[in-house]
Amino acid sequence: MSLLLKKTLYRLLRWLGVYAFLQWRHRKQAVILCYHGVMHGGENNYSNRNAVTAETFERQMAYVARRYHVIALPELVRRLAAKEALPDYTLSLTFDDGFRNNVTVAAPILEKYKLPATIFLTTAFIDSEKLGLWTERVDWLLQCAEKPAVTVEIDGNARELTLSTARDRIIASDVIRAHLKALSPKERETSIMELAEKIGATRRIDRQLEERYAFMSWKEARSLLNKRITLGSHTHTHSIMSTLSLAEAHFELSMSQKLIEAELDGKCDLFCYPNGSPRDYSPRDKELLRKLGYSAAVTLISGFNDHHTDCFELRRFNIVRSNDFNFFLAKISGAWGGLKKVFKNI
Repeated sequence: MSLLLKKTLYRLLRWLGVYAFLQWRHRKQAVILCYHGVMHGGENNYSNRNAVTAETFERQMAYVARRYHVIALPELVRRLAAKEALPDYTLSLTFDDGFRNNVTVAAPILEKYKLPATIFLTTAFIDSEKLGLWTERVDWLLQCAEKPAVTVEIDGNARELTLSTARDRIIASDVIRAHLKALSPKERETSIMELAEKIGATRRIDRQLEERYAFMSWKEARSLLNKRITLGSHTHTHSIMSTLSLAEAHFELSMSQKLIEAELDGKCDLFCYPNGSPRDYSPRDKELLRKLGYSAAVTLISGFNDHHTDCFELRRFNIVRSNDFNFFLAKISGAWGGLKKVFKNI
């Protein structure tokens, strides 16, 4: 289905009152939104897919401040654990990774509307000059490659991936990152180094990537504490939990927790699973979180939350880059899940 037809459908559903009805239907359940980056500008390209513009973000925050009862994630977790009634239209805001633009762009907008939020930090990158996580490194290598194709080994088989067009590079990135997510951190790093060697020379990286992917410092993280913002753990190195041994998983969870508590002089008991799909964590990881004193963990599984939701598998709606406000309404009302299935079958 074309983008124009999708936009028309989103607009029609709003006009018919579908989003308002679904919001009313789920009013007793909590919505948790997931953001990654917020930028002043930047192109609407693949690299910026998880970074909304400041203009879009402000419109969304003005809406949720007016339409929802926004509470801090720690308060939501407390209410869910205590089986306390939730206010109608409860919503919490979260950000993954710990990018500097959360401080410089998102925080002032949150402050303007007096909205609380939680930012999950990948602690190995805080106070680091590195740009982006390993997923972005793969993106950059492929987006900036000068070669027309690259051959990689996937599940024991050699596969040639074309890099001739922008679309080819997106497909290649999706294929390689999906494969790397199933590897251990050591195997993944080795594979990325091999990919870099195969690609060789690359074009110069666009300067806007610094605004998108630079990480905040600990000083900047501390500055958020008096702005209705809490900080949680997103592991130490953004490793997928299901790929780790028990010892590696313990290190990722405990190291990030200890660093946050030491640097911010406060308790860290909220966690966010990297990638966050059902295959990216297990009961072992939930038990380990409990033993380390965490009180809740969020996923990237779409859905609503109530007293029947496992506090270590809280659902979130991932907000991606789009200036279509009706698409945003489809996301937070829960309509997007059904629409996505429709689009796949057309």
